Amino acid sequence: MALQVLSSTSSDPRLPSELERGIFEIAALARPTAIPVLMLVARRVRIWVEPLLYRVVFLKEGLMDIGLPDFTAAALEQISHNLRHVKHLFINPRSVEVTDLEKWLVACTGTTNLYAQFRCTPQILPSISGFTNVRYLTIDARTLCDSDVPLPLFLTVTHLELLDWTRTTDSVDHICPNLSLIPCLTHIALNGDLHTNLSHAALCAITQLQCIVFLVAEAPFDGSPLLDDSRFVCIEEGLSYYNDWLNGALFGEDFWSFADAFLTARRAGTISRSRYRICTGRDFECDQND
Repeated sequence: MALQVLSSTSSDPRLPSELERGIFEIAALARPTAIPVLMLVARRVRIWVEPLLYRVVFLKEGLMDIGLPDFTAAALEQISHNLRHVKHLFINPRSVEVTDLEKWLVACTGTTNLYAQFRCTPQILPSISGFTNVRYLTIDARTLCDSDVPLPLFLTVTHLELLDWTRTTDSVDHICPNLSLIPCLTHIALNGDLHTNLSHAALCAITQLQCIVFLVAEAPFDGSPLLDDSRFVCIEEGLSYYNDWLNGALFGEDFWSFADAFLTARRAGTISRSRYRICTGRDFECDQND
């Protein structure tokens, strides 16, 4: 009796490609550290999920259990051909050498969210000035202290956080005029002592802004024109700055979204229109006496 050979071809049940891809992408985003294992399932699965492996790159000195693949500057240099997939990039100055930055940073041209916690020297600035997709940018305030805005990095920026952690001694006279030259800018946040160094009246005069954030716990604003500006909010961060950034990169919930929600509620009159101080991680109603 001849054996009948069973063929598993088109008669086998298979999910539609779009649905199958969606399932693997959901699994990859839910547990990014498992992406290398998912890549072994099939060639098509590797094509789908490998870009998600590099979606969020967090470079910070010290070990942190953040549920993301662990990258080092040396490892990034080895996979520079895949760095075009990086969307969210956090760089701590002690986590990477300047020479390493120059080697692989230019490959991250698809980045839309950049936290550049390092001094943008003339040596480094060319490596990031070619980025043309950045919408969320955190950068040293000295980058805007010169008479010219370093383009094209700033052409697409909508949300800009300026760091004063270097305690700049450069003249800040050019910062507000330069802010008004950033074509897509709608949100500005100031760290450290920048709220005392920059003209509040000049900030109010930038009509394109929709949100003006001071990231300070306590600061006197007596007589400031910002108190009458519906775009102004003073935020005390309830989370560490890097956890806040990670929440934004992974879930879209950070101090920017918190500020927008607060301003919307204040304009709607659901909270007092005289309120301008809030703390991230706390409900607006918990803060009524501020």
